[in-house]
Amino acid sequence: MVIAVSPGPVRVPSTYYQRDWVLACRQARSLFSMPVAWELAGELDEGALGRALEHLTLRHEALRTAFRARGGEVDQLVWPSADTGLRPVDVSGTGDPVAAASERILAETGRPRLLEEPPLWHGLLLRLSPRRHVLALFIHHLVFDGWSHGVLHDELARCYRAASRGRPPRLPELRLQPGDFAQWERGHTDPAAESWWRHRLSTLPPLAPLPPVGGRFVSCLIPTVPAGAATAVAELARAEGTGPATAFLAVLLTARWQLLGDDALIGVTRARRERPELQRIVGPLLDHLPVRVDLSGRPTFRTLLHRAHCSYRDATAHQLPLGLIRRAVPVDLSPRGGRLHDTRFNYLPAASAGGGPAVLGEGGLGITGWPVDPTRLAPRHTEDHPEVLPLSYNLRHQRDGGLAGEVCVHDSQYSPAQMTELAQAFAAVVLRVAAGGADQPVPALAGTR
Repeated sequence: MVIAVSPGPVRVPSTYYQRDWVLACRQARSLFSMPVAWELAGELDEGALGRALEHLTLRHEALRTAFRARGGEVDQLVWPSADTGLRPVDVSGTGDPVAAASERILAETGRPRLLEEPPLWHGLLLRLSPRRHVLALFIHHLVFDGWSHGVLHDELARCYRAASRGRPPRLPELRLQPGDFAQWERGHTDPAAESWWRHRLSTLPPLAPLPPVGGRFVSCLIPTVPAGAATAVAELARAEGTGPATAFLAVLLTARWQLLGDDALIGVTRARRERPELQRIVGPLLDHLPVRVDLSGRPTFRTLLHRAHCSYRDATAHQLPLGLIRRAVPVDLSPRGGRLHDTRFNYLPAASAGGGPAVLGEGGLGITGWPVDPTRLAPRHTEDHPEVLPLSYNLRHQRDGGLAGEVCVHDSQYSPAQMTELAQAFAAVVLRVAAGGADQPVPALAGTR
């Protein structure tokens, strides 16, 4: 099914994040797609589902966007039409339809994608039984992020409900599109903030070696932290005038204390959705904020929490796009592969995760998230991603209050045993802090001395 409005794309700037990613890819080809899947339980109206996807594709320019490099720059090409058809896959005749659906979703994430050809997503409709389906969309990270998942879940439910009743959907007006945000970012200047970063990053801590091209990223689940322990750490943060994200950043610093030395620089992922008009956009507005924390003097966890909070607060107060921060730094980044840091921290609170169960339409069709095991996704090749980092922590504060996530490493620098140790060490520090360890020295909580 093809929707058409007018011929030819509209050319708009890319964000620094998008530019760096596209320029890092070989021959404008990438393997990096985010799988987003939902189980549809009940009587499915496939026509209404198709119309819902059509409406969402017209509404959100990111779902009609491709990219084209020109020299050292990259343009977004927003096309007026996009193929929104779903490929049907019937797994009902297999011995285990649930397992077959999961395996097909995992296999599909490795499908190569040409960044100059829209849309940068495709979908499958997997049939497990006459009244049980899985809708799986595979969306490139260049046009999608974790926050977008929650938006898409909510609006897909609303659009299907309206389409099944023969009515137009009622959705909040979109005042901005990703291209508007990119134009603002590229035109933004702040001499005072640039001066602050120039001073803050006048010297840089050493980095792990640049991972070799052709290596793979692998991940390991962090042991799930029970709701009671995760809540205790969050309440400690609130009592100290900080927040959960800063508290779990302090946990990361504690777990890696022995390897970080006295000076840590961590890239903290920020959704950049503070303004109300940005919160309904589907697209990657995220960026990474360098946060530098002093670890010297064997601080207690409580002291480290305050240091992390002050560092994060100051960095946020002088926030600039990472592309501008790199430009302001008075250090030659070429020997560092353009990197400021070698560890990334990404925390998703429950409010920004994908939506919960819902009932769609008068037929009572239910929609719930379909789990995709992040440790089994297709390996990500280094030439497929800019600012290649050997270590990332991805955390999700779950709706039941627990904390889950994974550690992602580059296999040239961490063995499977070391990766598992990193994941277990993070969970262990959370439990020790929750058990009353806030005033213990960080080395003791890290289990090093």
